Amino acid sequence: MAKSKSKRRKWLLIPVVILLALVVAGAIRYNEIQQSRNNNTEPVLSQPTQPDTMVAWGEVTYEKAYDIIIDFPTFVTNVKVKEGDRVSLGQELAELDMSEYLRNIDKLEEQLAAGKAGLENTSQDTAALAADIAQLEKDIEAKTEEYTQETNSDLKILQTALELAKTELDIAKRDVQEHQALYAAGSSPKNVLDQYTDILTRRETALIDVENNIEKTKNALKTELNQLNLALQSKQSQLNQIEKSNTANTAMQSSSVNVSRIDLKMMKNKSTKEFINESKIVSHIENGIVQNVGVMNGTAVGTQYMPTRVLQMIDMDSIVVNAEVEEEFINIISLGMTVEIVPTADDSLSIPGEVIHISNLAVEKDGKRIIKVQVKPQDPQWKLKPGYSADVYFPVDEP
Repeated sequence: MAKSKSKRRKWLLIPVVILLALVVAGAIRYNEIQQSRNNNTEPVLSQPTQPDTMVAWGEVTYEKAYDIIIDFPTFVTNVKVKEGDRVSLGQELAELDMSEYLRNIDKLEEQLAAGKAGLENTSQDTAALAADIAQLEKDIEAKTEEYTQETNSDLKILQTALELAKTELDIAKRDVQEHQALYAAGSSPKNVLDQYTDILTRRETALIDVENNIEKTKNALKTELNQLNLALQSKQSQLNQIEKSNTANTAMQSSSVNVSRIDLKMMKNKSTKEFINESKIVSHIENGIVQNVGVMNGTAVGTQYMPTRVLQMIDMDSIVVNAEVEEEFINIISLGMTVEIVPTADDSLSIPGEVIHISNLAVEKDGKRIIKVQVKPQDPQWKLKPGYSADVYFPVDEP
């Protein structure tokens, strides 16, 4: 019996010994790991504090962009770029099917050749030209009345919209004044006043938009009237020449030949643009970014000789950063000031820049008054890209 108890105690001690051994081993391993971490700890990189600078959020934008416009009939067969692609001088952007355009050139050349061949035998009738002049005079009279008397239907609609916008603006102003008084008296919360203030801002913007649209419509009418007058002068000049030399068939035909020659020259000039190389659209700037691609493979452009914008090219050499500076800090900023630009995409970079413009207008954003400050970066590696954001550090004490 005693032997049996002794054996049982031995078996009970074995798990205890094993548990103690595991605890001791775990403690030793933990100490080794902690020691290893202490020995291998690397310093954490962080943006250094700059007590002598003021930081402002900025957006990367540009000052120059070019429209790639086609004003002759053709088809886009292969678009070789996408939105946001970086391109260089001479790089192909798209391929064109020029067959229809070339047929028009051939047609005009045939007309010119036929005119030259019949120069001595053709007599030109002035009836159609006189009818065109009469029609142009009627059109000019009607357009003049639309412009001077503002009888144009679009202008009437806009004038009605203008009156409505003025009325809504007056109402919005009164609402803001009333709620400002209520807020000052503690009878209305700030968020309600902000809502009416926002409505006032929108009403002011709407009024400006209507006024701008009225001005644009008037300018369009004026442009159309000028074009009609120019067309009338051209037609009258042609008629006068034909009437003076109607007895001479050669003179009349010569006028027709000259018109054909001008049409042919104008048509050929449509494809002699710096961004067209034979049947390809190419980049005409050194460093560009593609945006607003408005076509795809198979798109017909320049139909009826109406200009079609194929895409836009941002000139990377015109990249700037528009920083948003709070009103209380604007007095520390001056033109020509040297600043540091840190891109959000890579805060390890620090790009020097120079203040080239300080807006004279302040705008409200997130409840604060901000002023746009334009900075020209010195960024030969093109790290800053349109639409990206960056922090701009302005020195508090300019050396």
